[in-house]
Amino acid sequence: MHRGARRAALEAGFRLYWNAPTREDDVDRQIHLMARALHDNTRGLILGPTNGLALTATMNEFIVHRIPIVVVQTDAPIPEGPYMTSVSPDQAQVSQLAVERILATISRGEVAVVGLDRTAPETMERARNFVAQMNSHPAIRVVAQRWGTSLIPEAEQDAGEVLDKFPRLKAMFAVSATATEGAVSVIQRRGLGRSIILIGCDADLFLMADLQAGRLDSLIASDGDRLGYLAAKSLLSSLQGHPLPPPLHIPVRLITASDLARQDSQ
Repeated sequence: MHRGARRAALEAGFRLYWNAPTREDDVDRQIHLMARALHDNTRGLILGPTNGLALTATMNEFIVHRIPIVVVQTDAPIPEGPYMTSVSPDQAQVSQLAVERILATISRGEVAVVGLDRTAPETMERARNFVAQMNSHPAIRVVAQRWGTSLIPEAEQDAGEVLDKFPRLKAMFAVSATATEGAVSVIQRRGLGRSIILIGCDADLFLMADLQAGRLDSLIASDGDRLGYLAAKSLLSSLQGHPLPPPLHIPVRLITASDLARQDSQ
C-alpha cells in the first residue's frame, strides 16, 4: 500500500509522509500522529484507522479545516462528504470467496468464524456476509462466531477455545490478519493442519509465508499496491480542486499455495 501511494504522490509532485503506531491497538499514538499532521499543515490524509470510532473527533478536526481524508482498508467511520471518502476491499466478495472455497472442499460439517472486532468494521461485515451466504447450505453449519483481538497470543487462545468446544470442526474462516495468524499457530501446534481448512484474510507478509509453507489453505486479499495508489490518486485529485470521489471498493482474490508457486515459476 505504501509503495502504491508513494508512486501516485511522486507522479503528482507531492511528498508522502508515512507513519504508524508500533502496535495495532495503540489508538492514542495514532491520534497523536494525526494531531501532529494537522499541526504541521498537512494538505491531506490517507488513514488506515486503528479504531475508527475512537478517531472520529480527530477526523472531524481535519474536516473543519477542510483537509481531505481518504480512509483505507475499511469504510469511513463518519459519513462521506466533500472532505471524506474511502478506498477498501470489496468485503462482500471476501465473504463470497470464503464460502465458495469451503463448498469446493467439504460437502458437510461444522464451520467457525474467528476474529470479529467492533473496532474493525470490515471484520463484522465479512462475518455477517459469510454467515448469511452459508445459511443457504444446510449441510454446512456455522457453529461459532468468535470475537477477536489485535494481539496474536490472544487470537491464538480464542481459536483454541473454538477448537476445544467443537472438536469435529471442518473449517475456520479468520476475518482478520491477526485472527488468521492466531489460528495458524494453534492449528499447527495441535497437529490439525490436515483436518481443518483454514481460510484467512489480508496479505500480511507473515501470512504469505504461512500460505507458501502450507500452514493455511488459502488467503483472501486485495492488491495493496493498487489500493494505496487509488487512495493517493483520490486525495491528490481533491488537492487539485476536484471533488473527492465516492467510496471505492476494489476487487479481492483468493490465493493458494499453488498460486504462489505459479508466480515464482514465472
